[in-house]
Amino acid sequence: MKPRVLIVDDDKAITQQLFWTLCDEYEVMTAHDLASAIRRATIYEPAVSILDLHLPPAIDSPEVGLRILGYLKDRLPNSKVLIISSAANEEMRVACFANGADEFLNKPFEIEQLLAVLRRIAPEPVLN
Repeated sequence: MKPRVLIVDDDKAITQQLFWTLCDEYEVMTAHDLASAIRRATIYEPAVSILDLHLPPAIDSPEVGLRILGYLKDRLPNSKVLIISSAANEEMRVACFANGADEFLNKPFEIEQLLAVLRRIAPEPVLN
């Protein structure tokens, strides 16, 4: 069984690229806002979430992303969260790690860098 990965990003191009990059090794689902992220996390209980911080309706603020991070860590404490953000100042990184983030990548990022992080934090697939 493939580990489940939830991608939460309002940029459809990034979401689509990540989906196609990861779908061979992971069971991938996507969300584009707070409501869909909470709904999919609750239903699918992902092993790893890839989370952008700047999401609707407050795209100028990391508030929505931090709320999702808090939800994921409260409800799915064993799930890993990888933050991907263009707001990568040191203060934001510290806030993300203080709220339970497991990894942080700056946007733009290299796909190989993302894959290396996922291999490190995602559980091994269960073979039948």
